[in-house]
Amino acid sequence: MTRKTYISCDDIKLSEYIDDIDDPLQYACWLDPVTEEGFNYKSDLSFESFQKEVTHSRFHASILRTSDDAVIGYVFMSPEEKIPDLAIMIYKPYRHQGYGKQAVKLALQYGFDTLGLDIIHAGCYEHHTISEHLLTTLGFHLNEKGCIEETHYLTGEKIIQLDYVIHK
Repeated sequence: MTRKTYISCDDIKLSEYIDDIDDPLQYACWLDPVTEEGFNYKSDLSFESFQKEVTHSRFHASILRTSDDAVIGYVFMSPEEKIPDLAIMIYKPYRHQGYGKQAVKLALQYGFDTLGLDIIHAGCYEHHTISEHLLTTLGFHLNEKGCIEETHYLTGEKIIQLDYVIHK
């Protein structure tokens, strides 16, 4: 099946999300403990219920590796009526290979150039040093006013979701 490509670089492309192909991959990722920890969220949905969930966003796309069109992740930007907040998932076999950084770069370019945004937020939890490093390396700055205290989904302890921001 041919997908619409929104934006690409040499190694990856952000392409049309196709429910029948991408839902099983994204659902499996949500069940991964590393993803749960990264999003401070544990899904209790069945796959059938997950498929019925409607994604409200200004932009969401599958991340494909250009060499073989393998679906390696998912990128999402919050709905238009909310602050533009970028989130990304890299599926387990493709983590720690630089794809996340490339995907965030492409999503930023698409957000600024195509969607016409002037500012984009991205969050991570204070103990996620890899995510924090990725964001700061790409030019995001900590927005202390946007940081929020949450309850950890397993331990019940208070944790801080850091808010990072980047301007066009």
